[in-house]
Amino acid sequence: MHTIIRTYVGLRPSHLDYDFVIEEANDVKNFINLIGVDSPGLASAPAIAEYVTNILSELIPLKPKSEPRTPRRPWIILNRMSVEEKQNMYEKDAKFGQMICRCELVSEGEIVDVIHRNAGARTVKAVKRRVRAGAGRCQGGFCEPRVIAILARELKIKPTQVLLDSDESTILVGETKENLA
Repeated sequence: MHTIIRTYVGLRPSHLDYDFVIEEANDVKNFINLIGVDSPGLASAPAIAEYVTNILSELIPLKPKSEPRTPRRPWIILNRMSVEEKQNMYEKDAKFGQMICRCELVSEGEIVDVIHRNAGARTVKAVKRRVRAGAGRCQGGFCEPRVIAILARELKIKPTQVLLDSDESTILVGETKENLA
């Protein structure tokens, strides 16, 4: 246990007086609250989805798509690939050979991939949630500066503009050393 730095627990909203609360929010138009979906929430998920669809259909026009959704391209997870598959990824793009997160074995190529997906990662925590860079034993002590640099480069912003998680969560506030030249 001496190697554990942080641990996490789950938190879900619960309601003391009711089982499930499924209703349109009073303060946000077309937003449906799902509160207190404790056990048997997983088993109830299909019925809940149908119920929410019925609520929404009374609020906004819902039209079934004529064509099914285009499937997402598969996630690239190097540490689940065979040696041959890893070699193929590296031959396509050398960034897949550059390890950024040593603890979780996440390459630069994987981080670049999640940044450039639909609804791609835009913050350090978004990268962490998608590919686990920073979720290992060192909790980003090694890789976070590299993730910041990659986000800045790929999003074409300054490193000081890279956010940890939200609009108010800046990480860097300026240069650490003055230019002495």
